[in-house]
This record gives sequence, C-alpha cells and structure tokens, in this order.
Amino acid sequence: MDRKLDEIVISLKDEMVSAISRSIKIKSVKDTPVEGGPFGEGIKRSLEDTVSLARELGFQSRNADGYVGIVDYGAGTTFAVLGHLDVVPEGQGWDEPPYSGLVKDGEIWGRGTQDDKGPMIAALFALKAIKQYIPDPSNRIRLIFGTNEESGWECMKYYVKHEEIPDMAVTPDAEFPVIFAEKGIVNYGISSGVKSPKDGLIVESIDAGEASNMVASSAKAILKGLTPEALQKIKDFVPQNEARLEVREHGETVEITFTGVSAHGSTPYKGQSAMAALVDLLATLPLSDPQLKEFLDLLKSRMGYEFYGESLGIAGKDSMSGELTLNLGTLKLQAGLIKLVINIRYPVFFSEAMVRSQIEETFRGCRVEMHHHQKPLYVSPDSELVKMCRAVYKEMTGHDEEPIAIGGGTYARAVPNAVAFGALFPGRIERAHQPNERVSIEDITMVARIYAQLFLRFLHSSEN
Repeated sequence: MDRKLDEIVISLKDEMVSAISRSIKIKSVKDTPVEGGPFGEGIKRSLEDTVSLARELGFQSRNADGYVGIVDYGAGTTFAVLGHLDVVPEGQGWDEPPYSGLVKDGEIWGRGTQDDKGPMIAALFALKAIKQYIPDPSNRIRLIFGTNEESGWECMKYYVKHEEIPDMAVTPDAEFPVIFAEKGIVNYGISSGVKSPKDGLIVESIDAGEASNMVASSAKAILKGLTPEALQKIKDFVPQNEARLEVREHGETVEITFTGVSAHGSTPYKGQSAMAALVDLLATLPLSDPQLKEFLDLLKSRMGYEFYGESLGIAGKDSMSGELTLNLGTLKLQAGLIKLVINIRYPVFFSEAMVRSQIEETFRGCRVEMHHHQKPLYVSPDSELVKMCRAVYKEMTGHDEEPIAIGGGTYARAVPNAVAFGALFPGRIERAHQPNERVSIEDITMVARIYAQLFLRFLHSSEN
C-alpha cells in the first residue's frame, strides 16, 4: 500500500460523503424521455450534476448526449471504471425517506447508496486523490457513468458505438474480492388476451411489481361482482409467504393489496413476493373469465412461490456459478391483455435457448417474448486483471478470498477485459433493490481507498 496516497483519500472523506448525499437526493428512476434526457428528467439531472461535480473537482468531464458521463485523467492506455447513476424504484417499507441522502449513525441512507451512486462517487474521489498525488500520469484513468443499467443498457450500447473502448476495466457494482463469472440474465414477457365479461366475478385490473429485476413489494387487484362467500374467502386468505394483505371495499368494487419485501432479482429468496401471494389468492377464486383463470392457475402451479424454476422444469446448477434463479418481476392486466415479465439468471454453462423452449412449451397458446438478454460472463481467474484486483484487495484488507461468481449482471459484460470489483464487502448486508438501502461511511471510504491503490498500480504497471 502507498501510505501517502491512502492518507490523501482519507482526508477527502467528508467531502466524499457530502457528494454522495447530494447525488442520492436526485431521484434518478427511468421515466418518460425529455430533451437531452433519453431516460427521463431525473436521470438527466443526476448525470448533469455528476458531470458538474467532476468539473468542480478539477477533471475534464462531459455529458455524451444524455447517455453517459465521461471523466478522464491522463492520456494513453486506458483503465476504466464503469458504473451507473440510475436506480430502481424505491418500493415500500422505508424507515427514512429514500431520496433524503440522510447521514445518520455513521451511514448514508437512500436509494443508490450501494447500487451504484455511492461506489461510483467513491471511485471519483479515489481519482481526485490520484490527481493530487500524480500530477502528470503517462496513461489514463477513465470513469464512465451510465444511466440505463437497471432497465436496458442502452447507455452502454451508445458508449460502445461512439466512444473509445478501454484496455482494461472494472465496475464497483457487485461484491469484493473480485467477480470472475456472472450468470446469464434474461427477461421473458409472457402475455395472453383475456375477455371482458359483464357478469360474475370480474378482475378489472392487476398491477403487481415495480421492475423485473426486483422482488415485487406491492401487488394490487381490483375486483367486481364478489359474492359474500368470495369476499369472506379473500379476507380469510393466508399466503405461503409473509406478505401482508389489505382489503378495501369501494361500493361495487373490492381492492386487494399485498405488501411484501423487495430484494434484488438475482436473490429472490431474500424477499417476500407480493405478486406470488396475489396470484395464489386470485387462482382460488371463481373468476368469470376462463382465459384469465387459466393463465393465473398456470402461473400459480408452474412458478408460484418458487425461486429456482423447479415446476417449470428449468431448475439446475453448475459448479462454477451455482443455481438458476427465477424472479416474478411484474404482472399487469389492462385493456384486455395480461402480461407477466419474469427475470431469470441462468448458470454459465446453461443454454438460454433450452430455457426459453421450456417456457414456451409450458405457456403454449400465450405469447412468449425474450428481451434484455445478457450472456454469461467468464474471465479467467489467472488473468492479469483478476490478479491485480485480488492483490490490491489483499493488500488493503489483509484478506485473500478466492474470486467468486454471481447471479447479478454488471457492466463488466459491456466491454472486453472487464470484471466486477466490489463494492459490497464480505459479511455485509446487501440492501440494493431493498428498502432502507444504505452504506456505512467506513465501508464507502474503504472502497475509495482500494480504488485509489488500484489506479496507482495500473499507472505504475502500464509504465513498465
């Protein structure tokens, strides 16, 4: 470890914490495009603010057409850090306002503190320390701030098409010590037309889930034509998970709302799916629409509360990356169409085509569409990049854990020769995509310290 550089990073802690808090206060959830903001006003503001922050810190920085922010220091062979400013919706169950940027009891609170604003701003302050320590590097460190990681990666597609591809890259959007493999990720939209009956028990609407890569924390349905017996059945219903049921009567209609616990789509077993509970309940009712009834029965029996695709016939694992996982993302019923979006993380040595064929067979008669597919990632544990990350991590923490594989998908897939490196430390609670997301100041400072040493090691190695 270069102790002088480390001392510079530590001296920047308060300024860094203030900058993270400032960024968290901007709600950067994807929304309707605006001029100069292809992913909505909030993300546009977040990108502009980050580019402005980098300029305040003395860097060359630019906004590339609202898709990415680019911060450069030096010239020549390029080492990049890729991360993102967009966040998933806040969901339910917060103890503090999700966009407050509150600093309390040694922690920074808010959506994006772990995923991924906090780690990226930590990298920016690591680069500021490098700037103070090495005034004229012979090679370049580049920070790339994406804006569409949570919902499509159009920002990285833009970057790869229009900008320089780095020689080596990391992303602080996963875990330490270093990630050498990532499961394949694919969303499937499964939809079916339904009738609009005028008599009997009618489901007027369903609105469940916030995003495909989140465990649904909320699920709501509006029903009409309930008999007293059916209404009592609803009130007596107990889900197989711990989702909470609320029933509200509004004249001829009844509103059913389940509240669950959100979690990252790569670890659905850490949450409590409100959607699974709603589907379970609706499938027990004598619905007047046979097509909707059939769809819900199938969804309950072949997915339901499961996390690994057992009843779909797609369950399995490999020794490198572990088990396939299945997350019920969103379910909408409106305008005579019901549409389910599921998020699947499949092992490195699995075939997406085989997974898709099984889903198509199960939901024969429905429309099955594949979208947002990311193939698995594998980088040799013996590569120069993995060894460098591992050496810096050991030097800074005293720990020498083996590289790991994850179910999450990171920007490491966007460019060649890239891996995920941090920013969650072993043993820490992952709160990304969950209520009460927050990060300790001690941990985020250590992220900046580690990244400063990584930058220094790259700059020294590239001079040889």
